Amino acid sequence: EDFSLFAEKCFQEFGDRVKYWTTINEPLVFCMYGYDKGLHAPGRCSSTVGNCTAGNSATEPYIVAHNLLLAHSAVVKIYRTKYQVKQKGSIGMALVTNWFVPFKKSLNNQKATQRVIDFYIGWFLDPLTKGEYPESMRSLVGARLPRFTSQQSKDLKGSFDFLGYNYYVTLFALNNPSPINPNKMAFSLDTHANVTSTINGVSIGADEGVSSFRSYPYGLWEIVNYTKHRYNNPTIYITET
Repeated sequence: EDFSLFAEKCFQEFGDRVKYWTTINEPLVFCMYGYDKGLHAPGRCSSTVGNCTAGNSATEPYIVAHNLLLAHSAVVKIYRTKYQVKQKGSIGMALVTNWFVPFKKSLNNQKATQRVIDFYIGWFLDPLTKGEYPESMRSLVGARLPRFTSQQSKDLKGSFDFLGYNYYVTLFALNNPSPINPNKMAFSLDTHANVTSTINGVSIGADEGVSSFRSYPYGLWEIVNYTKHRYNNPTIYITET
């Protein structure tokens, strides 16, 4: 409700000039680094994951993402109902869209890659386009993953005019068959896969001297093309790269 009030105030004050609205920027980063790894504000994670004073990496990332999606759909509904026709603007969400490729194209690594894509990209794109989380997430996360009511699902489906894509890096995905310790569960382990830019000295791309980022421009084409075919060709703007 607070976010809706804030957003509506923005529509009222700036809607005559702002024609492209982004409700939330990089929800994956906020949920994963703020509530799974504890490296970003508010710095929450399980004690088995990082040096945090409080948190639960097995549940909080999913709860936070769920609420972000509901806040997004509520704001979009307000904008479309009260402001869009008059202000003639567009509204959407900006996602960090890292791409993933299997390390050595074994069947297990290919399946692991799709799981990672589901967890990192489908986590938000599936609710926005289909009103539900990916099947792989529902299966692997189980009761820890919140569910949408029928009305929430209806409100979420199609709740965007465009998608903003922030693309920086492509990573290898490698199947991790090790069972998860029930006392050490976390979002980052639920994919049953490892992701990295370099494995055994083999790199995904050229080292550009920027942290762990490797140059792999083809990944941007991959994620856009994947979205086109899997999610019915939505309007995409490259918002960061």
